[in-house]
Amino acid sequence: MSFRLNDRQQEAVQATEGPVLVIAGAGSGKTRVLTERIAYLVQEKGIHPYNILAFTFTNRAAREMRERLEQSSPGISERLWVGTFHATGVKILRSHGREIGVSDRFTIYDADDSLDLIKDILSRQGLHGQLIRSPRAIRDQISRWKNDLMTPDLVASGVTDNLKKRIVSVYREYERALARANALDFDDLIARVVELFSVHSQAKDHFARRFQYVLVDEFQDTNPIQMALIDALASYHKNLFVVGDDDQSIYSWRGAKVDHILNFEDLYSGTRVVRLEQNYRSTQMILDAANHVIAHNKGRKGKNLWTDGDRGEKVGLIVSMDEETEAMNMLNTVNTLVTDGHQLRDIAVLYRTNAQSRALEDVLKLGGLPYQIIGAVRFYERMEVRDILAYCKLLVNPADNISLKRILNVPRRALGKTTYENLSVMAGKNNVSIMEILKTGVSGLGTAQIKRCAEFVKLFTDLEGVAAREEAPAVIQAVLDETKYRDYLRDGFPDSDSRVENVDELVTAAEIFTETSEDRSLRAFLEEIALVADIDTWDEVQGQLTLMTLHNAKGLEFDCVIIAGVEEGLVPHYNSLDKQEDLEEERRLFYVGMTRARKRLFLSYANMRRRMGIIEGGSPSRFLYEVPEECLDGSIASDENLLFAETDSDGTAGRPMRFFEGRPRAATQKREFEDYSQEEVYYTVGMRVIHNDFGKGVVRRVEGAGENLRVTVIFDGGGERKFLAHYAPMRPMN
Repeated sequence: MSFRLNDRQQEAVQATEGPVLVIAGAGSGKTRVLTERIAYLVQEKGIHPYNILAFTFTNRAAREMRERLEQSSPGISERLWVGTFHATGVKILRSHGREIGVSDRFTIYDADDSLDLIKDILSRQGLHGQLIRSPRAIRDQISRWKNDLMTPDLVASGVTDNLKKRIVSVYREYERALARANALDFDDLIARVVELFSVHSQAKDHFARRFQYVLVDEFQDTNPIQMALIDALASYHKNLFVVGDDDQSIYSWRGAKVDHILNFEDLYSGTRVVRLEQNYRSTQMILDAANHVIAHNKGRKGKNLWTDGDRGEKVGLIVSMDEETEAMNMLNTVNTLVTDGHQLRDIAVLYRTNAQSRALEDVLKLGGLPYQIIGAVRFYERMEVRDILAYCKLLVNPADNISLKRILNVPRRALGKTTYENLSVMAGKNNVSIMEILKTGVSGLGTAQIKRCAEFVKLFTDLEGVAAREEAPAVIQAVLDETKYRDYLRDGFPDSDSRVENVDELVTAAEIFTETSEDRSLRAFLEEIALVADIDTWDEVQGQLTLMTLHNAKGLEFDCVIIAGVEEGLVPHYNSLDKQEDLEEERRLFYVGMTRARKRLFLSYANMRRRMGIIEGGSPSRFLYEVPEECLDGSIASDENLLFAETDSDGTAGRPMRFFEGRPRAATQKREFEDYSQEEVYYTVGMRVIHNDFGKGVVRRVEGAGENLRVTVIFDGGGERKFLAHYAPMRPMN
């Protein structure tokens, strides 16, 4: 062994036969266990890397695993399959997809491509504005159906209402359009493999026999279709090794089922269970706080993280008046941490929703502090980058009508929307792609349009020649040169310099890819970037503060972590307050955020926050009250005890200070209560109240006046309700 393992890790590594479930707490060294197990199989058990398959949930994790393996066993990763479910699906479909009608030259539609296709279908079917659901919601619904292996016919058989019937018709046409375009969306990369294995036993047997050992990381986040794939691949040798933490299952909204890990022993008889509870990341103070919070969940296997490292400092508590003050307080905290010797790259601010980053960004810009946001507009989603990638996708797959639509008139060549629609109608009538119509000669258009179409075909044909003989960087450079795309940016956009830099960076990205890849083709490069996730863009080397959502922070760690907006309605989120299982997932998400911290953890909340232009009162999250008082540096403040950032004489943020500010009286109403003398009652945003039926809560919104005064309350027991204050059996708490 190249690493010293503790007893439980050693047990997990050497339990090679049959099903094994490793309950790996946060920071307990699960990546080390996975890599050491692979090395053990190869070096000690004599298993060829060709016969090992390891699933990871991000490209970043796959990269890290390969690098660790190469350090201990040079050359081991060359024949080993290590990658995400989607990347593995691509490999299988490239080699065996023809058996279910999937060409080995398929292209991959990302989420934006799928959305564009949905919009195109809605427009052609005349359904824009007729459906209650947005194109994005329809795309998400189709994704859920695919992940449940529900074809349009299967869905249609159980549909009765007209709205669902229309959505099913969109789904049916969506599938036809993908087939015409020789494209697969992200869900297809797994669903079509499961389909392949279900109808062609030879393909399933080939891979099930090949992979003698199947390893799965982050098992708690698998969805049913991924589980079906895992089960098929492990069906022959039955050596299934899964590593996960039920306390970190946070993706139910993507279809993940925490039941997969909770019920693993029932699904696979003879399962050996190993618990990894020794933490190598966080201080005991942070672990104590996190352990107490997660212990409130009922749906868990149970464990208690511990460390033989430092006890550490208490969890910091930041209490602010509103989101602007919270941002200033967090900047103040970051500056203090840097003064104390921490590097910016070792500090992260985590939040529940992307919208929370706005106030913090404003303050960081004013303070001149460098930062990076993970999960904002990604490099490959920028307009100019997507334009060039659309050219590249069309070169690889001329049947890709969505890519053609994007670049037919980019740069402008007077082939606009009307021309595209006419070409689309012609292609539909002949059941061919638009590119085939263009190449075989266009009729039915004006003379000028026909000439411009011919010029576009000439350009495209020349670029096809480049793509056939050159590697990815040269092809991208040719697209930029032949289309004069840089001139197009310089002539039409005020921020042209940064846009030109972006397309130049795309060439650089292709060059880096070809330096490390055996397949240097444009197709291989497009496949690589199609599978890039948000977290793969994180740069831990740059000296920048990191901002990201709690979901995106999964799998990362920092010396210092600040969790913003730890309030009812944010953490836990409004949408999770009515169902126990949703509330428990929110608690798991909070637990994930807490356990990202190695040395210092800060929890922040504001007493007021603007939402959709309205100032709403906030109350500390119920999760804060689950943190033991002995772990907190300070106490959860009352409504009047707010924390502001003190400004030093030089204008920079100093250390926090306590500040008293009375709340404005937003509205009043006379009320008569059974045990409450008739008097003037003030309802204000943030006020604590008690209701005869629903118990204690906090006023979130106050609207109207007199007998029309309406008060919206978030109750401690879960749920949000609106009352006419004049009639509600409710009173302020003393």
